[in-house]
Amino acid sequence: MCGITGFLDPSRQSGTRAASLEAALSSLRHRGPDHAATWLADPAAGLAHSRLSILDVSEHGHQPMHSVDGRLVMVFNGEVYNFAALRQELEPLGHRFCGSGDSEVVLAAISEWGMERALRRFIGMFALAVWDRREQRLTLARDRLGVKPLYHGWSGKLYWFGSELKALRAFGHQPEIDNAALAEYFQFGYIDAPRSIYRGIAKLPPGHLLQVGPDGQHEMRCWWSVLDALETPLAGSEADLADALEELLQDAFRLRMVSDVPVGVFLSGGIDSSVLAALLQKGGGPPIHTFTIGFSDARHDESGHARRVAEHLGAIHTERILETADARRILPLWGRLYDEPFFDSSGIPTYLVSKVASEQVKVVLSADGGDELFSGYDAYEGMLRRVARRERMPAPLLRTLQALLPRMPLDAMDDALNAAPLPPAARLWLRRRATWRARQAREQLCAATPGAGYENQFSIWDPAEIAALTGSYARLRETADAWPGSFAEQMCLWDLHHYLPGDILAKVDRATMAASIEGREPLLDHRIVEFALRLPLCLRRGQLGSKHLLRRVLYRHVPRELVDRPKMGFAIPLLAWLRGDLQGMVREYLDPALIRDQGLLDPGLVARTLRAFTNGDDYSADKVWTLLAFQMWHREWMVDRVPGREALAEAA
Repeated sequence: MCGITGFLDPSRQSGTRAASLEAALSSLRHRGPDHAATWLADPAAGLAHSRLSILDVSEHGHQPMHSVDGRLVMVFNGEVYNFAALRQELEPLGHRFCGSGDSEVVLAAISEWGMERALRRFIGMFALAVWDRREQRLTLARDRLGVKPLYHGWSGKLYWFGSELKALRAFGHQPEIDNAALAEYFQFGYIDAPRSIYRGIAKLPPGHLLQVGPDGQHEMRCWWSVLDALETPLAGSEADLADALEELLQDAFRLRMVSDVPVGVFLSGGIDSSVLAALLQKGGGPPIHTFTIGFSDARHDESGHARRVAEHLGAIHTERILETADARRILPLWGRLYDEPFFDSSGIPTYLVSKVASEQVKVVLSADGGDELFSGYDAYEGMLRRVARRERMPAPLLRTLQALLPRMPLDAMDDALNAAPLPPAARLWLRRRATWRARQAREQLCAATPGAGYENQFSIWDPAEIAALTGSYARLRETADAWPGSFAEQMCLWDLHHYLPGDILAKVDRATMAASIEGREPLLDHRIVEFALRLPLCLRRGQLGSKHLLRRVLYRHVPRELVDRPKMGFAIPLLAWLRGDLQGMVREYLDPALIRDQGLLDPGLVARTLRAFTNGDDYSADKVWTLLAFQMWHREWMVDRVPGREALAEAA
């Protein structure tokens, strides 16, 4: 696990870029504090690598790494877990290895089989860059699901890349906010590949590679898509498929325990993390280390469930309660942690649990992906019910509602109710049953398709509001209807391609790397992904509810009563915090004069949103948080000479 960065300079003046390369590398030292090095031997290119030593902690794992014939130079971030099997194939072909890690094997595989054939052989998570000295060509590649990040940009004179945006800034890029990406952030709370918050800088999409020639010409190709696997659905009895799934899970989990340093598990006590911990403990050996974050607010606290699962498995368990004081310490780092405007407040406990884990282990396994693979989100069931109700509605009634709802002055109605001379609880009750329900009905009944309705459900600000807030709005994504299968399957695929890499995986990567530990995602082994999405839907969302077949496997190892409960997620008590200990921060960052001077957001709409929230409008809480998170990012990266710019490095 590491940080990588570098550039290609068609003008052949790489020597003048040396200081920029060193600065870019320095910005990534939290990702790899064990070793750092640059390579500038060719006039056209430079590569740099900061290393977190996990496999083969000796100098044989140092990068940039050169192929035996000297033709290829590589920087590599991530892990290829089946490297031992690939090594056994490569040795009879004449390849010799000095160390015991995976990086040498990755480079030898690329040298032997070519980039795309090698990528398809890898089981793992990775972002890598390879410079071909003979052809003067740079190739960037990213793993199938997007576990590891990779940004790249082309200025017309210089091509540059890095694990995080901060590395690209070090090359002298003058950042300019991309208004379309900003609108996407306010709609969904994150910015999805291929966009970044900056014009001229993009994220390499998962499962893609990019080749850049000596004159800057570039070509992007998709080397893996889960849609290819969907062409051959799985068949068999439920018992046989459960056996096959357990065998596949055990192998994927076993591979991700290979490490020369201690390994732990993030445990929430839910289905996904419990099956991960249970199967790892079933494998024998010493007790596994598990880590959990809880909250003093019982409505958000799962730590007791995790503790009981850990006790049942005999794990060595560590838990920590997250208080608002912890949040106040973490939030000043928010813009630097996530590099882009980022809404997901569960990044706060994810960072804290990473810091707690880093005191005992250097690698931690996280069970992300189970909801997308096994139809686990509660939102799926809710959407299916709403779509069914809409389909049963008489056509004349539906047409009438679709004509009336967009014309209703919901904002004015909400303002009037909020100003009504009633007790606060009564005002809130009326607004929830009037304007809030009307908004929800409008989002679903006026949506052109079920997929558009699903998108509306997760829009923090709706398109009209975003246009008013930022000055523009353009739809950038396809709706869920563009994916194959039933609507239930389409929602899973939409989340797998957007929400999972854009939000969840970005959150875990940045939080673990900020704590200088490696996060691994065993449920996103591509063999599990392909298996799960080829299952009949009734085995993903079936008699046992969501994650039907995964539950079948889990119940073999953990008593059902320990894990069967309503899904809670990893949400923090954000509403209470924003109205309590964090309200001073809200006022500071959303100060009307500050918003007006920035000239990016409509001051009147920001003030109106904050006023509604202050007056008890819970519906506005997420909007206020998007504004606060954006402002924290803006202060970190778009305002010069900000005090405490190095706080993250010191904290990590």
